[in-house]
Amino acid sequence: MLALAVVFLLANTQAGKPSPVASVTTAPSTTGQTGTSAPLHALYAGRSSGDQVTVAIAVNGHKVAADLNAGQASEVSLQGSVNGSKLTLTSQSGPGLTASISGQDMFGTITGFLGQSFPFSAAQAVVQAVYTGRSSGNQVTLAVDTDGNKAAAYICNGKTIEAWLQGSVNGNQVSLTGNNGASLTGSLSGLDMFGTVTASAGLSFPYSAELSPRPAGVYQARIAVNGLATRIGWAVLPDGTQLGVAVAGTTKYPAPLLDLSNNSFTLDGTSFTAAPVVGTDTVVSP
Repeated sequence: MLALAVVFLLANTQAGKPSPVASVTTAPSTTGQTGTSAPLHALYAGRSSGDQVTVAIAVNGHKVAADLNAGQASEVSLQGSVNGSKLTLTSQSGPGLTASISGQDMFGTITGFLGQSFPFSAAQAVVQAVYTGRSSGNQVTLAVDTDGNKAAAYICNGKTIEAWLQGSVNGNQVSLTGNNGASLTGSLSGLDMFGTVTASAGLSFPYSAELSPRPAGVYQARIAVNGLATRIGWAVLPDGTQLGVAVAGTTKYPAPLLDLSNNSFTLDGTSFTAAPVVGTDTVVSP
């Protein structure tokens, strides 16, 4: 799963350095320490100084996870701890990583990977992120797009259950609401999100979701079909699996297949185009 972070984060880099997060909440410094402290929740992406290794790092409170990738199936996952601005990570197979955070940048050394040591640098990842997953019993599929301190989401079962949600991200806490009692609460932990989603009053499920690269995410289309205003939503997973529901008045039915190469779909013989949803979009109607 951490490998997805490498793909997602590095796909959003420019000249090897991702755009910085607009604002982060920092954890209190450890007693007796001065200087920058690690953010409570942040994602970093970077490379070794010679571009041999890509690095994806997720900080969550005093815990941290990382993925090292040198291509050709040379991938290692690490776990560790955060102490003030210092990170220390190890793996079962031997490689380790130590780093320091300075502002929105991270500098450190990878040791014992491919029999070598590599200095590296990384920067906080782009503001926008996509998390996708399912409820624990597979009752619903969900996709959440976060953009800074805002988020939008879509949940459905591909048949008749569906809900649009929007709200906020505060530190590592996600809180979204929708119509008819729909809601989603979640905690960001490393590269995952865990919480409870409510499709409508009395219909709640625990869920888990993971950081996912595009084309995973939330998509929607607002069209007219046979004179009826119709809204269609899709939740798309990283492997291309998609579930969606079309709503026309009080009628709900499975969404048509979405062509993820160009976001097009066909309904009743007519071609239409859907649009990806980002966290700052307004998706809940009054």
